[in-house]
Amino acid sequence: MSIVDIKTKAQFDELVQKTPYVALQAHAVWCGPCKAISPFFTKFATALALPEKYTFARFDTDEVPDLAFELGVRSIPAFFFFEKGDKTADLTAPKPPALQKVVEDLSTKAKAADARSLSGEWTRTIPATRRTKTCNIPGASNGRIEQRRVARS
Repeated sequence: MSIVDIKTKAQFDELVQKTPYVALQAHAVWCGPCKAISPFFTKFATALALPEKYTFARFDTDEVPDLAFELGVRSIPAFFFFEKGDKTADLTAPKPPALQKVVEDLSTKAKAADARSLSGEWTRTIPATRRTKTCNIPGASNGRIEQRRVARS
């Protein structure tokens, strides 16, 4: 999957609203360190992106200054990571291993969320005052019963 090039702040806002996990690179065409780390970001995007679940994007700080201002970009390259619309992490001038760790961690979360969303099963856990059991019971709700999605085996 390719990297999405962000051209407007509105485009970015839409991407973050529609995609649960987003890795975003702030760069500029004249920035040497940006050019050095961009191939790594592209490599990670190719290997880890999940359609409609985990997207890699980038924007030029000179072309979209309002987004750079909103994110508080002070130096580039800078990377920002979003989960369900909220910024959860950022990296400024990272080395490839640091960038790899963050994008792989986010990929793991995205894959786990994707597996849960593909499952139509719910489990219920009986309180610890009795034996704890897990069973597939669709529907009923009870204040003492906890509902969790689980992946199908």
